[in-house]
Amino acid sequence: MKIEKHGFHENVSASKMDYVTYHHKETEFTYMFENFFHPFVGELIQKLNKESLEGMLDPVFLNRLDQSSDNDKKPPNSFFKLFKDFYENPTDSELAVVEGFPKEIDVREGGPYANYNWEMLFHIPLTIAVHLSKNQRFAEAQRWFHYIFDPTCNDTSIPAPQRYWRFIRFRYPDGDVTNIDELLMLLSKPAAECTQAELQLKETILSGYEAIKNKPFQPHAVARTRHLAYQYCVVMKYLDNLIAWGDSLFRQDTIESINEATQRYVLAANLLGARPQRIPLRGTVRPKTFAQLKAQGLDPMGNALVELEGKFPFNLGLPQMQGSGQNATGPLFGVGRTLYFCIPRNEKMLSYWDTVADRLFKIRHCMNIEGVVRQLALFDPPIDPGMMVKAAAAGIDIGSIVSGLNQPISPVRTPLLIQKALELCAEVRGLGSALLSAIEKGDSERMALLRQGHEIAIQQMTQEVRFLQWKQAQEASTSLLTSRATALERLHYYQRLLGLPADQNAPDTITLDRRELTEENFDEAYSSLVGQYDKTLTVQNLPALKRAGDSSPGILSGFSGNGKVYLTHNEDVELNVHLPIARDATLLSTTFHSIAATLTPIPDLKGNLHFWGLGGTIDIKVGTVLSTVARLTGDIAGITASWERDQAGMASRYASYERRADEWLLQYNLAAHELMQIGRQILTSLIAEQIAHHEYLNIQQQIKNAQEVDRFLREKFTNEELYAWMQGEISRLYYEYYRFAFDMARKAEQTMKRELMRPEVDATDYIKFNYWDAGRKGLLSGEALYLDVKRMEMAYHENNKREYEITKHVSLRQLNPLALLALKATGACEVTLPEWLFDLDCPGHYMRRIKNVSLSIPSVTGPYTSVSCTLSLLKSSLRKSPLLKDDEYARQGSEDDRFVDYFGTIQSVVTSSGNNDSGMFETNLREERFLPFEGAGAESAWKLELPADFRQFDYNTISDVIIHVRYTARQGGAQQKDKAVEYIQTLIQEATTSGLVLLFSLRHEFPSEWHRFVTSTSNEDFKAIVKKEYFPYFTQGQDKEITLNSVQLCAIKDEEAQPITLQGLDLATLTTNLNDNGAFELSLAPDGTVLVRDKEAHVFVLIKYSVG
Repeated sequence: MKIEKHGFHENVSASKMDYVTYHHKETEFTYMFENFFHPFVGELIQKLNKESLEGMLDPVFLNRLDQSSDNDKKPPNSFFKLFKDFYENPTDSELAVVEGFPKEIDVREGGPYANYNWEMLFHIPLTIAVHLSKNQRFAEAQRWFHYIFDPTCNDTSIPAPQRYWRFIRFRYPDGDVTNIDELLMLLSKPAAECTQAELQLKETILSGYEAIKNKPFQPHAVARTRHLAYQYCVVMKYLDNLIAWGDSLFRQDTIESINEATQRYVLAANLLGARPQRIPLRGTVRPKTFAQLKAQGLDPMGNALVELEGKFPFNLGLPQMQGSGQNATGPLFGVGRTLYFCIPRNEKMLSYWDTVADRLFKIRHCMNIEGVVRQLALFDPPIDPGMMVKAAAAGIDIGSIVSGLNQPISPVRTPLLIQKALELCAEVRGLGSALLSAIEKGDSERMALLRQGHEIAIQQMTQEVRFLQWKQAQEASTSLLTSRATALERLHYYQRLLGLPADQNAPDTITLDRRELTEENFDEAYSSLVGQYDKTLTVQNLPALKRAGDSSPGILSGFSGNGKVYLTHNEDVELNVHLPIARDATLLSTTFHSIAATLTPIPDLKGNLHFWGLGGTIDIKVGTVLSTVARLTGDIAGITASWERDQAGMASRYASYERRADEWLLQYNLAAHELMQIGRQILTSLIAEQIAHHEYLNIQQQIKNAQEVDRFLREKFTNEELYAWMQGEISRLYYEYYRFAFDMARKAEQTMKRELMRPEVDATDYIKFNYWDAGRKGLLSGEALYLDVKRMEMAYHENNKREYEITKHVSLRQLNPLALLALKATGACEVTLPEWLFDLDCPGHYMRRIKNVSLSIPSVTGPYTSVSCTLSLLKSSLRKSPLLKDDEYARQGSEDDRFVDYFGTIQSVVTSSGNNDSGMFETNLREERFLPFEGAGAESAWKLELPADFRQFDYNTISDVIIHVRYTARQGGAQQKDKAVEYIQTLIQEATTSGLVLLFSLRHEFPSEWHRFVTSTSNEDFKAIVKKEYFPYFTQGQDKEITLNSVQLCAIKDEEAQPITLQGLDLATLTTNLNDNGAFELSLAPDGTVLVRDKEAHVFVLIKYSVG
């Protein structure tokens, strides 16, 4: 006899067993005694009262309760008293086997109290967490989720992933099938090949499948037999809560809320892990009929195991075994088996990776949740208490109002926004009428027809787009033929020059083979297309180049310097052999001719000797003979020099012919490669044509299918259930449209106030919060909103008054010469346009707002060279009030309420030329969109950037940068004008005492002096006359005295500015000469570092001075 005991009812059950076994002594019985009570109710209540709900649900505590009853396995003596009348030794384990089980928290399938434990430990916390999450109480929801699943657990004593589960059934799994592929393989395995445990598990799984068939709308009936479904449900709900929590914080669009949202998204990303890889399809599945699958053996799930060998299209041969005879035959059953119906993709799970990646990408790239790049303010915008009261009274969520305070201004102007708001209001009014009609008539089919009509309209518009895309692809293929003709013409030209025969693989004309490409004929068609267009052309090899030894001019040639110039042999002979000899011979000839001229004046000697009537005559021609010999020697040297020059000319001519032949070969090879590349491009373009054509055919079929559905819906009769559903759908769309129209109207109002910036407009709330009446289903809310939008439109036109339109040309050289040097050296600089700069022209103006900004960069560039300068607005300030604060015109700290600081989105434009370029193709002041930088304050900070890595021209030739600021302004009154003039005078006085800067380029401002300095063979210093008229105009008065404070030299080398302050200059004397004589002489000695005798050097002088 075998007895299995559970619980404390063993005495009663055993007594009944004694009665049965008394009449069946030879029969073996097995009894199962189950608990029908909860053994730890007292302990759980005690834990809850002493600690908390978290303590009661702690899996460590629950597991400790199970382990505390492990010793209670020995059955009581009453069990053995049942057998004393039948067996001499009833305690013999071979006669009566009694297995005792400890008391435990029962979560087994089919346990009497398992359902209660599941509800207490799993279902109730999960239901509460989901409910809290749907009500936007995300932090509380997460706390309840952590009672079941806590991914933040760091208890390394428990292996992963069990450590993250706090529900004891998931933390301590008992032979569960974790993957669906394992489950399907187990079900497809024949029963004869299964173990006893696999058979039991298979029976449990099949019971769940029977539950699916019997109760298809009760997912818990299936999940009870496969707990992995519950785990997926918890993880997905947890991810939903994290993402919704992060989105709620992200939409607030403040620095603090985005940092907090990032933590939620990062936790979700860590929980998801790496994105699953998608395995591409390696072959086609052979279709099978139901009869074929049934013959191979269908499992209870309707699936079958098929041979795997047909899945390998490139290796269908079976491997052979080594040896011979019977053992050498191939495998009889292929390479394996697999399920015919595979596991489909879980799009719901994959969408979590897409959502989290999208949110993190936007945060890391300074975007909001809509994907718009912007710069956040350091502090949140102030909250209007009155607005909060109105919103609360209207039943609107205050959080949505607060999150909308920092909403960026629309990129389009107010009239277009008002127009769109009116259009949306019209849609709201239409939906309100549709809702009222649905409520009155109860026609549920109306909404279905409306939706289907929208779908058909969208598909018809999409059909036009697909058709144009198809035609565009055809035009792209045709344009490649023109490109090919150009390359072919160049190829033929160099073939003619080189005398090469025509290449058969480069026909003069080709036709486009627009055959249809499908999955069935792709390989064949692709091979044919490759044979037509991807033809290899003959490429000529360049001849070996005879290069000189070290490829540099020799010392005899008279050149000096470092670096190789890679001379050919003939160029080396010309430069290093013939020309030096000719030069030396010419010098020798000149020298001897000069000597001959010098010897000619020497007189000839003639003497007569007579002695006693006898004697002789001596005639010595010294000068004539010597000059004749010297002249003859010079003529011989001249002949040698002439001969050597002729030899050098012939070597040079031959070297040029070599270079020309190499250039022809190079251009021929380049043309050949370009033709081959165009062939591949034509092939790609033809495939793109087929793709576009198939998409066009697909949308046509979709339209036909949608029209069939539309006809079906028109013939369908409505019913009561669909009528109720239609009311809910229209109500939802109606409210969403209303919220959309309301948000658009609010955005139009904010844009109007920002665009006009009139106190009378700012003081009026055109869009209110009380349009929607939930008790009346929001009816007539569209009409009320429409009325207020029209009122706002009229207010815009009434207050859109014309302001002063002014253009300011700002010279960077005059405003900030150091920034100009930085731009030349590094390709980037920052410059600030202060308010006083504009007050110099129009003092007392306020509300200076930029309308348009353009850039001029005078420089030396080629005829087709672009001047690509990126002009970025870093920040700006706007004086919005004409009032004085404490009788002061200047700004009083950063909290001065007369000024508005704009940080926001960093706007940028890129110029294409250096002549008054605004970075746009056409500057249209009436454009529906705001122009770049429009609306920003004229008092602004800018950044100029030129390409630093690949310079298109020499930045040292930039003489100046002019920023053309076109802005509007308003008159601030006489008092503000006077105060502005006083403030400017104060600034000038401060500047004259603190110092001003004047910039000179020695190379461009003093070209004659610079040329004399760099070409001088002596140690002469650079000297230039600096006149007083070079200084700003306001220093030219007779009562103005300029004082020189310091003189600095600055050179641009290796993209860096190297400044040095000159020491030893007599600044007092220079100042006296400047004020008395109107000029002074600036003498600069070369130092070998900054000021060098190099005509290509760029040296600047910075004169710091003050005015008294």
